[in-house]
Amino acid sequence: MTGTKNPICGNIGKVLPIQLPSGEDLITSLKKACAKQGIRYAAILSTVGSLRQLTIEGVAASKTSKTGAEFAPPRVIPGPMQVMSLEGMIYDSAKGEMDHHVHGLFADTEGNICGGHLIEGGCPIQTRLVIVVGEIAGISMTEKLDEESGHLVMNVNPMK
Repeated sequence: MTGTKNPICGNIGKVLPIQLPSGEDLITSLKKACAKQGIRYAAILSTVGSLRQLTIEGVAASKTSKTGAEFAPPRVIPGPMQVMSLEGMIYDSAKGEMDHHVHGLFADTEGNICGGHLIEGGCPIQTRLVIVVGEIAGISMTEKLDEESGHLVMNVNPMK
């Protein structure tokens, strides 16, 4: 399996608090804000706000996957949804494009909780959403397909 076997240390660089606009997609807006500030690799540090709808995917058991699990089909959940927790990273795809891996927990108006992997383009912001990201400096992070497992894995390397 590829990927980082021994930890490689980076540093927290810029810390960027962002007010994302109502009606815009959470992930798309996050990536645009990072790009505008020259941030290529980042971690989500804190988030408060709400979404008009939530589009997420989770994992499902699989008899055909080498690991016994695969992504389930995306679910669209109407809002409003309150963000309870959000965590994830901004990094490079194997094609060298900015990509994301973000998970969250959300509550509907009845207090029911759901969560999963956020799908870009399917999570419009309701009233407001403030997110704080920390730049990860000194390393590169690239997600690539691992031939052995058939899944994407994170490759972390020192910056050159």
